This record gives sequence, C-alpha cells and structure tokens, in this order.
Amino acid sequence: MRLFFLLLLFITGSVRGIAQEVSFTATAPKVVEIGEQFKLVFSLNRRGEDLKIAIPDEFTLLAGPSPAMESQTILDSNGKMTSSTTYTYTYVLDAAKEGTFTVESATIRVGGKEYTSNKLTIKVVKGEANTNARQQRSRSREYEEPQQGSATVTEEDLFLRWEIGRSSLYLGESFVATLKVYTRTNLSGFGRYKAPSFAGFLTEEIPVDKISFERVEFNGRVYEAGIVAQWVLSPQHTGELTIDPFELDCRVLQRVVGSSPLDHFFGSSVRTVNLPQRSRPVKVSVKNLPEAGKPSNFNGVVGNLTLSTSISHDTIRANDAFTYTIVFRGNGNLRMLEAPKINLPHDFDVYDPKVTRNVQTQSGITTGTVMFEYVVIPRYAGDYTLPPVNYSYFNILSQNYKTLTGNAFNVHVLKGSDTTSPGTGTTAIQSFKKEDVRVLGEDIHYIKTGSSTFKPKGVRFFRTTAYALSLIVPFVLCVAGMLLNRRRIKARADLVRVKSKTANKMAQKRLKAAAGAMAAGDSGRFYQEVLTAMWGYVSYKLNIPASALNRDNISDHLNRRRASEEMILRFIGVLDQCEYARYAPDSDAGEEMEKLYNEAITTITRLNGQLTDATKK
Repeated sequence: MRLFFLLLLFITGSVRGIAQEVSFTATAPKVVEIGEQFKLVFSLNRRGEDLKIAIPDEFTLLAGPSPAMESQTILDSNGKMTSSTTYTYTYVLDAAKEGTFTVESATIRVGGKEYTSNKLTIKVVKGEANTNARQQRSRSREYEEPQQGSATVTEEDLFLRWEIGRSSLYLGESFVATLKVYTRTNLSGFGRYKAPSFAGFLTEEIPVDKISFERVEFNGRVYEAGIVAQWVLSPQHTGELTIDPFELDCRVLQRVVGSSPLDHFFGSSVRTVNLPQRSRPVKVSVKNLPEAGKPSNFNGVVGNLTLSTSISHDTIRANDAFTYTIVFRGNGNLRMLEAPKINLPHDFDVYDPKVTRNVQTQSGITTGTVMFEYVVIPRYAGDYTLPPVNYSYFNILSQNYKTLTGNAFNVHVLKGSDTTSPGTGTTAIQSFKKEDVRVLGEDIHYIKTGSSTFKPKGVRFFRTTAYALSLIVPFVLCVAGMLLNRRRIKARADLVRVKSKTANKMAQKRLKAAAGAMAAGDSGRFYQEVLTAMWGYVSYKLNIPASALNRDNISDHLNRRRASEEMILRFIGVLDQCEYARYAPDSDAGEEMEKLYNEAITTITRLNGQLTDATKK
C-alpha cells in the first residue's frame, strides 16, 4: 500500500511538471562599448531542443552556445517542498560597430511545440578609443599605488548627478528629483552625506531601501548607475529655483602593491579610499498659471482629476445623520487638495469632513484618490434638493482650467420622533426653523435694555485723575519690565545649568532605547537612536541647539570646552559609523551594533568627565 501511494505521488508530481507553463526568456546588457565582450543568455524552465537564434551582423560570436542546468529546491513554511530547474544557453559576443541593434526572438521546441523568446535591444557606444586602452586603464585603476591623499579615480569614473523629469513647469505642479551615482570603479559603500535645503520647495522624501545598480550609457560611456535618494518637490513660488548640490562620501576599493613585479604576485593588499563627491546644481523654471479663464473658486490644484459624489440615504428622518461623500481621482498635487465647499439648505447641519488620502508617487507622477466624507443632519421634515458640488482645477494636459460638477440629490426627510426637554420629562416645543429666524432677524431688531452712561460735553482731560495716571503708569510698567527681564535672565542661567547636568541622563535614556532596538534586530532604529543620543548629549551639555550642530563644527565646540583630541576623534568616529551603516550592506549587523553600542557608552562617559572637569575649573 505504501508503495502505491509513493507511485501515485510521483505520477502527480510528473503531471504537474508537464503542466507547468513554459517560460523562455533572453537577457543581455542594455549598453555595451565597442570591442567589449558580453553574454547573451537564453533561459528555459523546461528541457528543450532545436534552439534557433539570429545574431546580428554587427556582433561577432566568440563562443557558444554553452548549455547549463541549475536545480533549486525550496521548503516553504507549510513543509511543502518545491523543485525547479532552469536550463540556460550562453553566447559570448563582441560588439564591433556603434549604434542600436535588435536581437530578434529565438525559437526552441519543448514537447513537440515551438516557443519564442522576447526581443532585445542593445546599444553600442564608442567608449574608450580601443580595447587595449580600456584594458590598460582598468589595470591602472586596480593596481597603481595612489599618491598620498589622492586617488587615480577621475570625474569621468565617478560622479553624482541630479535627474529631474522637467526643467520648466507650472506653479502647483510636483516633480521627482532623483540623485544618482554613476561609477566605473569598484564602489564599496558610502559615508558622510549632506542633503540640500531645497529652498523654495515643499519636499517629501521617497525612501530608498537599497541601492540597485544597472548598466547605462552616459555621454558615450558605459556606467553602473544607482539611485541614492529621491524627493517629491513642489515649488512654492514662480521664477528660477535651484536644487543645490548633494554632498556624499563614496568609498572605493583599490589594490595597493609595491613597485617590483614580485610584489604584484606575492604582496598585494586592498584598501578603501574615501572620495568626497558633489553633484552639480540644477535649475528649474517655475511659471505662474494663466489668468485668462481662472475661476473664482480655484484654489491652486494642478493635475488631471475626476469627481464623483454620493449620499448614503435619500430618505431619512429628521435629526438622523447621513453621509455626503465626495471622491477625487487622478494625478497631480493631490496632497494639497482641500475640502470643497458644499451648499446645503439652511435647515441642514453639516460637520467638518473626514479626509482619506490614498496617494502614491511612481515614475515621477503622483496618483491616487482623495475622499471627503461629510456628516449631514436634517432638522425638519420636507423634500429638499441638495445642489451639485463644483470644483475647479488647472488641467495640465489641456493647459486650461476645468470645473468638475457633481450630482444633485433629492432628499425626503420624514418627521422625526418628539424630543423631551432636559430635566423636565415633558415634550419640548419645536423651535423655529433657521429660515424663519433669518427672515425675522431682518424685520425687527431687539430693543436695547439696561442703563447707559452719559458724559457731559466739553469736559477737559488736563489735571484730572486719568491724566495723572497716564503719566505714572508708563513709569511703573517700565520698572516692572526691567525687574521681570532680570528674573528671566537668571532663570535662563539656571536652565543652562540644569540642561548641562541632565545631558548624561538624557543620553543614557536614548542608549537604552538603542539597546532595545538591537535586541529586536531593528538596525535602522538602533543607529538612529545612537545618533540621537550622541547629538542630544552635546546639545544639552554645551547648551547649543541640535539644529546648529553638524559634523563640520562639532570639533570647534568641543575644543573650546577643553575636550581632548582623542575624545573628539572617537565622538566623530561613532557618528560616521552610524551614517555609514545606513547605506553599507549588513554583513554582520548584530556584532557591529554591539561594538558600536559599547563604543558610544564609553565615549559619552569619558567625554562627560572631561567636560564636567573643564566646567569646574
């Protein structure tokens, strides 16, 4: 019986394998240089035969096809084992001519049926003058001993670059500014960075979890390019705005050898060279929206929108609530979209809306929905018409203003149940409608009651009690202000001493939170808590706002407070390790976090002793 079930399981697995959908794909670099060798790979998830490809005449076939098979077995959380096999056919090609060329679809037979792969487009650029020069340059970059304090990497090998979708746009439009790093070196990581202030823009940072590099062409050369950071920018005024440079330290691996040939064979080592990089500024021209045809209810929304309205009930009792919903869909500056004004009959109470924004930015375009839900309560029975909602915006596609109009709704309000006056237990008398009160208020005004004060005409102000007080009171107020200012100065001095004494306790509290993050394996929060502890400590101890402290001026502040050079370097070293950990890969995150945690405690403790002793002296 057991043998029967095993045989059945094998047959079932075989049927699944046969029924598996065939996948046949082709991959190759998008950009190559003339004379550069590259691989063209065809991947198939089933065993095939009779592979046919057409290699363009502009490429020289150096080797292939080289068949290979790779099997992979995965055990999921339910204990189910899944196996997969991939068959690859690899060709080595050489690009001989500049231009853009297409590799046509290949065909292969699987189980008697023919399958076709995807097409590929490969761009061939001039790059280096010749292959020997490119190889010589690569060897030079890898093996030459850099001079002290410098490296052989040039601006053509490594640079930062701002990339924006458009350089001219309307006020109210948003765009994505992307910072990319382009490299032809052995880039190993990043260090200290300084982002621009983005003066004149509203900003929203798009998180970049991991930098993924891809092969691209720029100015006739092939680079590995990766996105370092991204922001959604919304200009706040017209004119020419500037996106300032982004500063970033790039770490490049270089092999260091001696001058003799034997050193190349026996005695080589690799070191990391820190190369500060600075992107070029980018200018953006922001123009004002046209005045011609601008509606009176336009409030600055730019994009491409649709509007829909609905109500939860069209028949309801008086004093019961229903929901009036307005939904905007489309793209544009949806985060600035404000609640539209709805005009309801006077006998309807309406409350501030609940706002739900489901907005995301992809490929430089902000899209999504914004929903406003109003709670409306009719107070009196009757048949009412709710007028349609109008909303105006500037359509970026048609370059003109458009007004969206919702639906009109007929609401039938039934008579509500009688209410009882609070504390009396008797039925209350129904009050007048708002409409009745409004009309009555225009007809008859209330008679003013109470006593009035009359003053005799022509009485002089000079030599009266009020005159004397007008001379004395300013003097008294001036003296009181001086006394209060002295108390404020004294209290501020006391506050400085209190903050200085509590600096160490504040740092311990933040480091305790960092220890919790380290135990939970949350490296991002751990490094942020350590940074907060370090900067918070010196801010309290030196009585300097945290916003006024940075890596460039912290050494001067600590020197003035007689901190030793060793402690200053250790303090800055902890800051650099935290900043580097945000970009560097997590090779041994647990061990690194524990070492950094102990170093932070030791640094703050010893630095606190030095600063406290300096204060006593």
